[in-house]
Amino acid sequence: MTATQKNTREDKPETDIVGTLMSLTVAFTMAMAFRGFVLEGFVIPTGSMGPTLMGAHARIFSPVTGFEYPADVQTAVGMASTGDPRPLPVFDPMISTRTPIMTASAISIASEARNGDRVLVLKPLFAFTDPQRWDVVVFKNPTDPAGDTQNYIKRMVGLPGETFLLFDGDVFTGAPDARTQDLKIARKPEFVQRAVWQPVYDSDFEPIIPVTALETAMKSAWSGPPWKPAAADTANWKMAPSRSWTFSGMGSTTLDWTSDAFALDDWSSYNSMRMAYDAMRRSPRGMADRDWRLETCFPVSDLRLRATIECPQLAAFTSTLTLTARSATMKFSIKGSGEVTVTRSVMESGELLDTANASFAPRTDGLLSFECWHVDQQLWVFINGSRLLQMPYEFKSLDDRVTASMFGRTVEQYVRRHADAHAPTPPRLAWTFETAAPFTLRGVKIDRDLYYRPVLHDANNQFTINGDYLSGPGFATNYEEPARLSDHEYVMLGDNSSASRDGRLWGRPHALTLKTFGDAQPGVVPREMIVGKAWAVYFPAPIAAPPLPFAPDFGRIRFIR
Repeated sequence: MTATQKNTREDKPETDIVGTLMSLTVAFTMAMAFRGFVLEGFVIPTGSMGPTLMGAHARIFSPVTGFEYPADVQTAVGMASTGDPRPLPVFDPMISTRTPIMTASAISIASEARNGDRVLVLKPLFAFTDPQRWDVVVFKNPTDPAGDTQNYIKRMVGLPGETFLLFDGDVFTGAPDARTQDLKIARKPEFVQRAVWQPVYDSDFEPIIPVTALETAMKSAWSGPPWKPAAADTANWKMAPSRSWTFSGMGSTTLDWTSDAFALDDWSSYNSMRMAYDAMRRSPRGMADRDWRLETCFPVSDLRLRATIECPQLAAFTSTLTLTARSATMKFSIKGSGEVTVTRSVMESGELLDTANASFAPRTDGLLSFECWHVDQQLWVFINGSRLLQMPYEFKSLDDRVTASMFGRTVEQYVRRHADAHAPTPPRLAWTFETAAPFTLRGVKIDRDLYYRPVLHDANNQFTINGDYLSGPGFATNYEEPARLSDHEYVMLGDNSSASRDGRLWGRPHALTLKTFGDAQPGVVPREMIVGKAWAVYFPAPIAAPPLPFAPDFGRIRFIR
């Protein structure tokens, strides 16, 4: 053996089983420590945060308009498992939320089910800063802290040390000892608001099939888009099924919103199958039953209009959106010459309550894009992608907001009617144009805000092991008795308010929660039970279709707002 050969053999490493096991143990320990204290993934099992975060769902594609949306499949899965042969109606929300475009068997819908989104949660963040209102957080369920439903994900809407109340879909807060009538609205910041708008109508999704074929599928006449011109102006308007709407006349013209097919309420496409099943049980007409709709859905006045206008004489063009809601007339007037004015007046007398104006530099190509918002008692205007104007308004007291929202009813009448829907007065929309030349509208969209419903406690959402069931108005929905939060209690609500088991509906907390925190009241989450802030959807629901049935839909990876 040569010296070179000997050295080569001595330098060759030998397999060290003990060292390998130690390395694996260290790596595993570090991974578990990272998972336990820094960043952890959670799967969304239900649709309580839909469509912000999606549980088990199917993606419904409409061949009529090309519109696609996620829909909760819990109802379809339940029907398929019991062999229920009844077909479920399938809706295209851009055509109608009352009349389906087709039907499908529960088995076929269930076979398209995708798993829920998987989210990353930052655990150490709240060790350095307090949770903020509107954060989406993961926390331990105070009614079942060690059971199968121990981890919940919701939006944080109530903070420690405040009086907290939900009314007409909005959040109202005040000092710990505040009277109900002194509570003030809590407004969402712009980046959160943009994340939670939900579509009502979009002119980019007009029928792409012959109208006769659509009406055959619907078994009824198609009513067209919800914006309708006055009878005298009909000849000058060319609208659907085109995605560009053209007015060929001059002078004044008005489009009025009709709610026949597109009610301005909190109906959600994500819940369409669950709501359709409920309507089928209660009425032979299903979701076309107007009484069922009025009983089930709540009118929403917090709305956003978006549109782009093309006019060759833009300097002589004016668009005025009029929203009548909460006993007030709110107008957004936008002049193509570069001026915006918003006003809020008493509905009946016309007395001016608030006004604001601003100016902008108009484009030279005849195009004007804008957004008009009414949300959280605030009016916003965006021009060509930039925020131009923001006008908050207040009521003298929350009692005044009640009588304004429930037009024709007193506070006493509202308080006495806890067992009914408490439905506010529906809003009205009108859109007027003054023009010296023909113009074209494109991308006309209406969206609605989140709406936190009033609810009643029921046994189905409570655990027997936690003691006697609660009854009556849900947590923070009793106008006479708003919630009062201690210095370590938070309120969590789901974005999908009509189908969310959240703080409004929880019963009494678990004995373990009471033993640990002592003063935990029903409906709240103690500070120590918050796990972390939901940061991003890192693994969207798998596509669940060949040839890659387990491949995640990477196009839906997103940050959580």
